[in-house]
Amino acid sequence: MKLKTTLLLLPFALAFACSNASSTSSSDLEIKGKLSNAHGETIYLEQLSAEAIKPVDTAVVDEKGEFIMNAPVTETGFYRLRISDKNFATLILDSGQHLTITGDAQDLGNTYQVEGSPDSKLFWDLNQRSAVNYRKRDSLQRSFQAFAGSLTVPGKTLAKKDSIRIDSMSNALEKPYMALISEHNTYLQNFIEKNPSSFASLAAIQQLPAEEFLPTYIKLDEGLFKKYPNSAYIKSFHASVESQKKLAIGTPAPELTMNTPDDKPLSLSSLQGKVVLVDFWASWCGPCRAENPNVVKAYNKYKSKGFDIYSVSLDKDKDKWIAAIKKDGLAWANHVCDFKYWQSPVVQLYNFNGIPYNVLIDKKGNIIAKNLRGEDLEKKLAEILK
Repeated sequence: MKLKTTLLLLPFALAFACSNASSTSSSDLEIKGKLSNAHGETIYLEQLSAEAIKPVDTAVVDEKGEFIMNAPVTETGFYRLRISDKNFATLILDSGQHLTITGDAQDLGNTYQVEGSPDSKLFWDLNQRSAVNYRKRDSLQRSFQAFAGSLTVPGKTLAKKDSIRIDSMSNALEKPYMALISEHNTYLQNFIEKNPSSFASLAAIQQLPAEEFLPTYIKLDEGLFKKYPNSAYIKSFHASVESQKKLAIGTPAPELTMNTPDDKPLSLSSLQGKVVLVDFWASWCGPCRAENPNVVKAYNKYKSKGFDIYSVSLDKDKDKWIAAIKKDGLAWANHVCDFKYWQSPVVQLYNFNGIPYNVLIDKKGNIIAKNLRGEDLEKKLAEILK
C-alpha cells in the first residue's frame, strides 16, 4: 500500500481505562511524592475503571513540594495521579505498595519517575519507547504531507507530472515508515513475552493488530488469566481473545441472518460458493463512505469471477441507509441491517469496535483475510481469483 494511504493519524493512546478485581487485601497503598515547581496544588488519585473514573484519595502538595497519601486501594489496576485533566501520571497500582513519586508539578505526565511499583515502571518504559517510535512515524507523515501540499493548488486538478512526483515520494518514504512499524511491533512482542502476566502488557498489546499477532494475544491472555482469574477486566480481555480465536484465519465465518431493505431475511451462508466480503459499515460513518468507492471498484472488477459482497449496516434509520446505498452506488444485492446500531449482536459476534471493518471468506465459508482496505482488497482478490 502506498504511503499516501497508510500515513494516517497515529493511534497512540496508552492511558486507557480498565479495572481489576483480583486483589482484595485491605492494606492501604502509600504514595510519597516530591515535586518541583509546586505551588500548593491539590493532587488526586483516581482509579481508571471501565465504567468511570473513580476518586480514591487526595492530598495537598506542601511548600517543599511534598505530599503523602495512604490510599484505600484494594484492586490491582490502572490509576492516575492527577493535578489537572491535562496534567497527570498513569500508574499500575496494587494494595500494600509503598511508592515514591518525583517529577515536575507543571508537567507531571512527561517528567514523573516512580519507585516501588514494578508494573508502573514497566508502563513508563513502554510509554517512552512507544512515544519515540510514533514521533518518528509522525515526522515521516508530516514530511510527505508538506511535500504533497506544496504541489497541490486548491480548486485545480493535479498535473500528471506532480502526481508522479507524489507517488515517487510516497514510495521513497514507505520503506522507512514500514520499518518503524516492524521495529516497534518486534519490541512490543518482546515486551509482552518478557512480562506475560503484567498489566503493563495490556497497554502494549493494544498497539498490535489481533489479526496478525493472535499468538501473542493468546500468550498474554494465558498469563493474565492465570494470575488474575477474578478480574472483571481480565475476564473481558479473555472473552475478546476467545472471540478472536474463533475468527482466526482458516476458521468458518459465523453465520449471519438479517433483513434486507425489503424486510426479507438473508443469510450469509446463502452466498456459499462465492468469495464473499462481509463488509460492516453505516451511512453515518464518514470513513466508511470514503472507503465505499474502493469496495465498488473491487466489486465491479471481480464480480464476474465469483466475488460478491454481503454488506452489514450499523444504521439506525432505514431511509438514510437506503439513500446511502443508492448514492454510493453499492450495486450488489446483499444489504442487511437490524437497526440496532452498536448494540447489534453482529458487533460482538465478529468482535470489532470500529468501522469500516470487513472479513473476506472463501467459497467454503472460511475466513481468509480481515480488514482489507483500498488496494489491499484488490491485491487479495487478484491473488485468489486468478
